[in-house]
Amino acid sequence: MAPDISNKNCRTLTQIREQMVQNWPAAVTPAGDLVTCIARLRDLLFANDRPAILEHGLATAEFDVLVTLRKMAPPYELTPTALGNSTLITSGGLTKVLHQLEEKQLVERINDPDDKRIKRVRLTKSGVNKAETALNDVLNNDTALLNQLISDDEQQELNTLLMKLLAGVEAQIQRP
Repeated sequence: MAPDISNKNCRTLTQIREQMVQNWPAAVTPAGDLVTCIARLRDLLFANDRPAILEHGLATAEFDVLVTLRKMAPPYELTPTALGNSTLITSGGLTKVLHQLEEKQLVERINDPDDKRIKRVRLTKSGVNKAETALNDVLNNDTALLNQLISDDEQQELNTLLMKLLAGVEAQIQRP
């Protein structure tokens, strides 16, 4: 289970880094700082988004599946394999999530026209609406948080640098 990073007793990244500088300075590098900052930021943003996702009656994995399907062209569907590759949910975990979303009538399973052994996953109309409203609330939370901290220009500059970094890393590292 992941630690509760929203806990006020959790040490900040600055505190952890200061301890590293004092006790293991050779391990403090620009690359290490960048990777650690990105990982910590990801965790904190997910913690910030979780209440908005829960307000829609969704688990984080369910939200991930709905948004992934909504990104597809109509009729908003994928094979389970493609969905698993897009969400980083294990096949066993994905099966459970898909059953939950089917029970909520947010997705449906339909026969693949080319291969009857495959049941494609498709958003229902309710699923499309749920994905759109939940993502809108998450984006509003993220925007409100980030706008308190850095300007729109700084956000764009950071986006440009991170996209450049991500494209380079993706070109060099194959996803498992």
